[in-house]
Amino acid sequence: MDPALATGTSTASVVFQDGLGERRRVTDATGTETLERLCLRAELTAIPSFEFALRERASRLAGFRHTYYARVRSVDRLNDAASTLAVVSESIRGVRLSTLLAKADRPTIDINAAVHLIRQLVSAVSVLHETARDIAHGAIGAERIVITPNARVIIVEHVLGAAIEQLHYSRDRYWSELRIAMPPSPTGSMPRFDQRTDVTQVGIVSLSLILGRLLTDEEYPTQIADVLSSAWANSSTGELEPMPPGLRAWIARALQLDPRNSFASALEARNDLEKVLSGDEEEVAEIDTSEIQTTEDEPIASVQPHAAPPPMPAPFVAAPKLEPRPEPRLEARIEPRPQPRQEPKTDDKFEPAQHVRPEPKVELRPDPKHEPKLELKHEPKHDLKHDPKHESRPEPRLEPKPEPRHEFRFGAHEPPVIDELELEIEAPRRSLPMAAIAAAAIVVLALGGFAARKFLFAPATVSATGTFSVSTNPVGAQLFVDGQSRGVTPLTLALNPGPHSVELRTDSGEPRTMPITIAAGQQISQYVELPRSVAAFGQLQIRTEPAGAQVTIDGAVKGKAPLLIDALTPGEHAIVLESDIATVKQTVTIEAGQTASLVVPIAPAEGAPISGWVSVQAPVELQLFENKKMLGTTLSDRIMVSAGRHEIEIVNETLGYRVVRTVQVPPGKIAPITMNWPTGSIAVNAMPWAEVWVEGQRMGETPIGNLTLPIGPHEIVFRNPELGEQRQAVTVTLKAPARVSVDLRKKQ
Repeated sequence: MDPALATGTSTASVVFQDGLGERRRVTDATGTETLERLCLRAELTAIPSFEFALRERASRLAGFRHTYYARVRSVDRLNDAASTLAVVSESIRGVRLSTLLAKADRPTIDINAAVHLIRQLVSAVSVLHETARDIAHGAIGAERIVITPNARVIIVEHVLGAAIEQLHYSRDRYWSELRIAMPPSPTGSMPRFDQRTDVTQVGIVSLSLILGRLLTDEEYPTQIADVLSSAWANSSTGELEPMPPGLRAWIARALQLDPRNSFASALEARNDLEKVLSGDEEEVAEIDTSEIQTTEDEPIASVQPHAAPPPMPAPFVAAPKLEPRPEPRLEARIEPRPQPRQEPKTDDKFEPAQHVRPEPKVELRPDPKHEPKLELKHEPKHDLKHDPKHESRPEPRLEPKPEPRHEFRFGAHEPPVIDELELEIEAPRRSLPMAAIAAAAIVVLALGGFAARKFLFAPATVSATGTFSVSTNPVGAQLFVDGQSRGVTPLTLALNPGPHSVELRTDSGEPRTMPITIAAGQQISQYVELPRSVAAFGQLQIRTEPAGAQVTIDGAVKGKAPLLIDALTPGEHAIVLESDIATVKQTVTIEAGQTASLVVPIAPAEGAPISGWVSVQAPVELQLFENKKMLGTTLSDRIMVSAGRHEIEIVNETLGYRVVRTVQVPPGKIAPITMNWPTGSIAVNAMPWAEVWVEGQRMGETPIGNLTLPIGPHEIVFRNPELGEQRQAVTVTLKAPARVSVDLRKKQ
């Protein structure tokens, strides 16, 4: 483990906090990479099976890589006083969706942006469900989704589901304490963390995006059906409009409101969402929320809508076409000033007098229903000759050319082209609210806030060309515009106004073609995910028994098994697997475009020690059990066990203390077991009164109703300046608060 990550005294500030714990940014030992460390709450990790389930899930997903997910590097115990359990992941530049939605004083995400993010989220969860059919994220929520500066969705902390399931909370408690949504379960049964749970959580995030805010504890789970039926969407013009019935029905199926008509996995949800957005779905059946129940015996309560939108029709109406409202038109009216009449010459030849006409005043008068009056000065660049028949000649009406607009229509199979602003979210130099507001502005502008640009900037001289920027992952794709090669990505081009056909070519698959329409002076940016070329390289999947051996390939350390190594050149590679038990060397041949698998059982070398010791330091005597068989007590400084992995139960029945620790015992060595010693409470009183001292430390004056002390035996000293001193022995346990009381008036 990296020493920089193991220390618990890091000065890094807390960047985010929720019911799971604190996230802090740290730097690795090389100082070149910034990581994010989730320090889990002690109340969660105190559950005996929590850590084991977390490490097992992290090990299974160690080889899982995708651009939609932040990579989890390790699960470690920090070297702080509490031995905090932490999940270390790569740091993602962006803002958490919960921060974005919580800091907005009004909805800032319109229906186009919401659908764009929902499609990314559903696709991301589908990738995980396709990769591992029996694994679910389990903790999808706005708190664990990051929106990057270019409006991409990144899911973080995807290894927590199995551990959180070990808490065995109720459905309401999971939501109120951890903001984790769970589908309804039969009465008396515990919630299950499966792929259906992920779909429910996707539905909650989708509804929050449509509403433009987070759901409250009162709204979920008991009132969620009413919230959905009364939900309105934020249009691209900033006004409320009815949610399309197809999208409303899709969210209802994701929320598992009707167990008979719900999505079982994100794969089903993704396919149905594409049908809804393409307009190919069958007739949408309206949902009668009065018959839907959150549990078998608890009906959903009826509530009034939470917002106060204008009078609305029935919740389910014909799907409106989501098109921006027309921009207010600016009409230019020229009011020429009277010109002096030119008298003709007295000779026979008549020539109109040549002169420069005074500059007329132009008033741009917008429609009074939309905009206040705006006046601009018009500066003509040509000379006008005097017409003797007319004092002045009225100018034609000047109407600004409407700016092109990106529209989202239900029917587009590809996400809309997004005018991405090249903005970055720097490390927080201000307080959290300012960072959240800045991030919100980035997302709103990047996702389609074009209307604001029209009103913030006066019409200026328009360039004769437009600008098109494209970046890809991976970089280096060949870019063709209208059949002509223009270079490799990333690339910025100046294009003539009008429609264009853009094609991206790589060596790894079919070309990607997309149409764009660009206007004069317009800037369009596009980010495209492309399949990586695997033809020139191979992969290697490594597993060891037991897991956790350090993997070195051709002298370079790659990590700990199980592990998936990408981009290995074809040919032979030297593999070294090192663990506390033994070191194994292997040679593997890699073929281009193929994935090789290496499973190595690691056993101690012949003649090497096959046993080791465990050591436990505790202030009281403890008993050690494995498989319900007693190994020894802490009265011995060390206890011999076989080398390898052990799950040891540490018990003191008198104190009510019981904990399970997993330890890897190296052969011939001692494996120490770190104890997080708990505390209990005690009530202290004395007659008439006394100062209370415990282990030489003054605790206050009686009465003391809730004094916290480590569990175990203690000696309490009562002192009164007139009545003297008395000592009492007491044992603090986890079973119930201890009580001790003395009467100093009675001599012992």
